[in-house]
Amino acid sequence: MAPRFRFWPALAFTAVVFASVGTRAQKGPALPDVLQGAADYLVKYAQQVSVIEAEEQYNQHDTSSGRLSGSRRLTSDFVLAGLDGGAVAAFRDTFEMDGSSLRERQGRLLGFFRTRPDSSALEQARALSAESVRHYISPNLRVLDEPTLALQFLRKQNQERLTFKLDGVRTMDGSQVAILRFSEQGPERVIRSPENVPVTGRLWIETATGAVRQTELSLDGKNFNLRAAVKYAVDRKLGFWLPVEMVLQCDVRGAGSGGISNMGAGGNLGVRQSFEARVTYSKFRQVPVQPAEIR
Repeated sequence: MAPRFRFWPALAFTAVVFASVGTRAQKGPALPDVLQGAADYLVKYAQQVSVIEAEEQYNQHDTSSGRLSGSRRLTSDFVLAGLDGGAVAAFRDTFEMDGSSLRERQGRLLGFFRTRPDSSALEQARALSAESVRHYISPNLRVLDEPTLALQFLRKQNQERLTFKLDGVRTMDGSQVAILRFSEQGPERVIRSPENVPVTGRLWIETATGAVRQTELSLDGKNFNLRAAVKYAVDRKLGFWLPVEMVLQCDVRGAGSGGISNMGAGGNLGVRQSFEARVTYSKFRQVPVQPAEIR
């Protein structure tokens, strides 16, 4: 049986708040209309985002003993980049750990996006993100820690690989919001895992605009359970929705060679480790780039 999460109360409460505050049930539109609206929204959203710079505060906790037993706070330069076909990629470059500087803050990540980045620039930006993982309390927290990852499942070219179900309609802050449940079908996965397990999740989508308000992702394997919940808010200066908070929960146990839990549990069968994190994003700024499509 797959291990179950032991939630740190503050984080578990946050995930519930995302889904419940300020909502009430009501009737809504048909599922195909919601999906089409979300796909159309993402294409425009990626163009709207273009390149956004922000600051990320990544608070990580080891809860393996059933209580908070270790913590780490990472501060990173963070970039959101709108790509082709409604994709929005996220990158980080960590410069501070637990209040102590790891390196001089030089804005090296942003340097890849001041002009239209080619494939080489994007690979270098991904390399900086991968480099930041060595400062994590557990590398297993990396699997779902891109806040815009769930948007991939709403892109038109990915929708046919999923099964969607309308899970109700609510009013949130005066807007009608449809809640969709989804699961991956077939052997190809958007997110790779050692056991090739399908992703399941929920998406909160404004029915009038297709805007994504909240997302949840789950990966449940024989040796791991991973969760990620992301909340979006409208940035007053920029005027559109951006991810402002993410909650991560990770429970793994030792596996054989190549298992996801090797990173956190040393590959010892029966060893179980749990990690949780709250990530916040602030100081959003749109970065001018040359007027050309980002690829």
